[in-house]
Amino acid sequence: MHGNPLFQPPYYGAAYYPEDWPLEQIDDDIALMKEAGMNVMRVGEFAWARMEPREGEYDFDWLHLVVEKLGAAGIATILGTPTCTPPAWLTTKHPEVLFQLPSGVRVGHGGRRHTCPNNPLYRDYCAKITRKMAEAFGRDDRIIGWQIDNEVAPHGDTSGFSRSCCCPVCHEKFQAFMKDRFGSIEALNDAWCLHLWSQQYDGFDQLPTHSTVVWHHPSLLAAWSEFNSRSYVDFVKAQADILHELTDHPIGTDMMPFLDVDHYAMNKNLDIVQYNYYFYHEHFRDASFWLDFMRPVQARPFWVTECGTGWSGSVATTGYSDPGFCRANSWLPIALGAEATLYWLWRTHRTGHELLHGSVVSSQGRPLHMFNEVKDIGRGFRAAAGFINGTRPEKTGVAIHLSHLSHTIMSTQPHVHGLHYATEVQNRVYQPLIRHQWRPDVIDTSVDLDGFRVLFSPMVPSLDHHGLRDRLQAWIEAGGTWVAGPFTDIRDAHGAKFTESPFGVLEAWGGIFCPFTVPGHPRDFNLRWHDLRESEGSLIYDAFEPRGAEALATYMDNELAGLAAVTRVPMGRGQVVVLGTMLREADLVALMNTLAADADVTPVARASENLLVVPRSGEAGRGAVLVETHNESAMCTLPEKGVNLLNGEKVDGTLELPPYGVAVIQYGV
Repeated sequence: MHGNPLFQPPYYGAAYYPEDWPLEQIDDDIALMKEAGMNVMRVGEFAWARMEPREGEYDFDWLHLVVEKLGAAGIATILGTPTCTPPAWLTTKHPEVLFQLPSGVRVGHGGRRHTCPNNPLYRDYCAKITRKMAEAFGRDDRIIGWQIDNEVAPHGDTSGFSRSCCCPVCHEKFQAFMKDRFGSIEALNDAWCLHLWSQQYDGFDQLPTHSTVVWHHPSLLAAWSEFNSRSYVDFVKAQADILHELTDHPIGTDMMPFLDVDHYAMNKNLDIVQYNYYFYHEHFRDASFWLDFMRPVQARPFWVTECGTGWSGSVATTGYSDPGFCRANSWLPIALGAEATLYWLWRTHRTGHELLHGSVVSSQGRPLHMFNEVKDIGRGFRAAAGFINGTRPEKTGVAIHLSHLSHTIMSTQPHVHGLHYATEVQNRVYQPLIRHQWRPDVIDTSVDLDGFRVLFSPMVPSLDHHGLRDRLQAWIEAGGTWVAGPFTDIRDAHGAKFTESPFGVLEAWGGIFCPFTVPGHPRDFNLRWHDLRESEGSLIYDAFEPRGAEALATYMDNELAGLAAVTRVPMGRGQVVVLGTMLREADLVALMNTLAADADVTPVARASENLLVVPRSGEAGRGAVLVETHNESAMCTLPEKGVNLLNGEKVDGTLELPPYGVAVIQYGV
């Protein structure tokens, strides 16, 4: 928690852009912020031209005024470095700092995230404005934290490869990155099998960017993607080093639910995880997947620096959200371990970009229709603050792997047309589990496995990173249950196939032999389970001959008939379960129930599928936060008596929640 006793979580606020409005309007805004129950505003992230109107001339008077007025009203500030949006004097004087498209054309001034993350001149300008800000505000106790830049990641199409900067600086740094990794060009040629099609290089200076070859080599694409992630990680670290030298506040950078940058590598150099998300209506529950992914990034809680009051939008809106949505959406991050929920944005812009985006008040300063709900959320945060601040979401012993590196390999070689890695993991593994009240952490492949008893690793094509193979082996032999596949352990670190087996270690660990694999398109194949249930697989079909393993499910059709689809085998004190196909929801849940007894894990509650139940414990005791996610009524049977801190009602036995309802239950009160 922050050292100033005036500013304590849960933090509740919005992104505020006073540089876009007359300064005399601040008092009116603050009065509405106080009425809304807000205690933090996020300021400055796009205001470089206001802070440095001419090169070397700095104006922070207006920003000091904002911080002072907010602080006097009991509202803290999260201060953003403005390096996402350079001023026109900079881009005019040095157009070489601008992003270069694959065509060789430099983008023009305007927009955001349109500069090269590797350009040394731009890095120098970013360092100067960051240092000046830190000198001016680094010891100000009205500031509770810093946000570096904004949504730092390659911007582009859904593959993540078309809009990474392709300037000469990036090109040369990529070649140096590859030389440092491989040592010799012969080692790279061999790892990537470039003797095929005469693709081998004579030197690292011949390596192209991803944009200069007609048919991109998957290993080149994967390496280019990793290089870009590291470029942005290093870009943020350069500013973090300055801030750590000159400030007393925790430092972070707000991240989005995309894997084109390595979230874990990015936050290694930072103090607080910051995260932005926008999920509405039927996709609202998707938000919990990413929140469960952000929470384990660091041991401390994280901040949701952007979410919506009701809709998002740029030149068009995403549509109306029903009453209660804002409440459920605002409580969801807090339930799942966040210290903060902030909206984007406080007051809608009057011109320019994103005029149709939802906000707290309109461009005219009029509270929007959900304002009473916003006020009620603030009251609820204050009422439950002691319990929320004194507890954390409990680990349930179940985890799912999700990683930038898996995304990179699966994006360059998706195996199935239209397959999107994170979406498949979310929809086919995570969502079925949480609908049946299993509460998995979603973890990077670098995370320590201590404390987990069941681990799902779908679509982890390479076990070569972060020492994962050795750590997995030790964890399984010590008693862990590993559910591997499909598409797991099928590539080496460079995205190449193995030559002695379709897998690296999975045949040996799993007690199986895989004679062949059949793609799932255009049809699916039937399975018969050991309890004689029949169902279908999906996506891919690895055929297994058990070599010591037990067949839990067997294929029934064509060349696959009689071969195993799902197997299980002991390994030390643990076990390895191999999925040759992606299971349907009922089969995945049945498998989880089968494994649960041996692994000593249980669902967190008996509750409706549309209810997210998050057990919490800590110095403030035990309890749970419940959030209804589907705009429907929900029921839950609680394990203990308690009180709902939001309304003071005693709870004994079954609790019913209305559509988008929220409850904060403290047991034993």
